[in-house]
Amino acid sequence: MINRLLEGAIAMLLVAAVGVAFVAVIYRYALDSALSWSFEVSLALLTYITFLGGYLALRKGAHLKVDMLVRILPLWARGGLFLANQALIGLIGWIMAWHGGRQVLRFADQTTTVLEISTAWYYAAIPLGGALILIDAVTRGVRGAWMLSKGEDPDPAEDVESSLTAEI
Repeated sequence: MINRLLEGAIAMLLVAAVGVAFVAVIYRYALDSALSWSFEVSLALLTYITFLGGYLALRKGAHLKVDMLVRILPLWARGGLFLANQALIGLIGWIMAWHGGRQVLRFADQTTTVLEISTAWYYAAIPLGGALILIDAVTRGVRGAWMLSKGEDPDPAEDVESSLTAEI
């Protein structure tokens, strides 16, 4: 459910970014008049696409992952690596949320050049993405620890071929 909502939100942001870029090109080259606001709007849209898209890719397991050697380790070693990995991902999410939040507060009184809106709106994508990543890492870590306590693999390998077929 959350994946679908995020996919929809990111798709709408992408359509808006493409629309703004298209209109800006038409104005610049066909009407010989540049849109002063198009860069600021495109920057904001692409910033949110990047940070929300990064979180969505993490949720879906779409980031690059080489686990050939991990899969041959005993369960306790796989579990330890999985939990260490989730701790590292959670740390990165916490850093993004904490320092991104500080950036939002630090630059809240500054405004953009053309639209004159607070730059905090640009920076807010960073702590938002970081908080989502942190929550996901904690959730996966707890679920993985629970599965380990039952003697199960905390990160069962997906059959890539079947998951690709299911999405098509």
